[in-house]
Amino acid sequence: MPPVSSVTVSESNGLTFLDVDNAFASARISLFGGHILSYVPKSDGRERLWVSPHAYLNGERPIRGGIPVCWPWFSDDHGREKGALPAHGFLRTQVWKLINSEDTESGTTMISLSPSFTRAEGFENDCNVTMVITVGETMDVALTTENTGVVPFEFNCALHTYFHVDHIQHTQITGIEGQYKDKLDDWGLKTTPSPYTITGETDRIHVAPIKTAEIEVEGNTFTEVVSDGNDSLVVWNPWLGAASISDMDPFGYKHMLCVETSLTQGKTLSPGASHTLKQTIVPK
Repeated sequence: MPPVSSVTVSESNGLTFLDVDNAFASARISLFGGHILSYVPKSDGRERLWVSPHAYLNGERPIRGGIPVCWPWFSDDHGREKGALPAHGFLRTQVWKLINSEDTESGTTMISLSPSFTRAEGFENDCNVTMVITVGETMDVALTTENTGVVPFEFNCALHTYFHVDHIQHTQITGIEGQYKDKLDDWGLKTTPSPYTITGETDRIHVAPIKTAEIEVEGNTFTEVVSDGNDSLVVWNPWLGAASISDMDPFGYKHMLCVETSLTQGKTLSPGASHTLKQTIVPK
């Protein structure tokens, strides 16, 4: 099915991209990884996502930045030795298919995608996965997992969003409270700081179904992150560690902040059941 008029298809370096342009916003999606690369609301013309200038955009590696899809496990939580299976699962290195696109009466654009396959080493269950992206005054990303088999299974997933910020040292997060697990300190349980600023390498799983968080830049809310169907919110910035990441600029950490709508505590789906993890990016 050809895409609607608001969606243009292009190819570069062997990858296929969907470029969305409607009355409210523009966006770019790579079918490699089902990966959203850009979201620019026309209300202010400012990019909300960050993509590394050194990202691999040729299908050789997962894309660094934008919104990677983590499924059916998060990080290396796959029950094997670290490195035995791909970090964050196997959907972010697949070519996804365009199922449908629709221009709605409100002027927004809805795009439905599905991965090429959902069974691979480490996860051999019968299921369907679909992602619906709605581009408008806000951007909605809904990742749905449906158990089509006859036995229950457990999975984790995340929308690993890299948000653009003008400068990380002038950035603050509001709306996150409670405790988090600190990956940098042997997963120790700690209390969320207030004010929540990023002053060094940060890798935290906030173990609560936090629904709304705001990214403030220079004291003003720039982007609101609304989550649904999550049991966690992950906050990550590599800080000076960016210099050791091959597809990041050493100073790229200054302009990005990951706030990830996540399932990290194990979600069990019974036969016939489905679950939707949803993130809404609200420009402010």
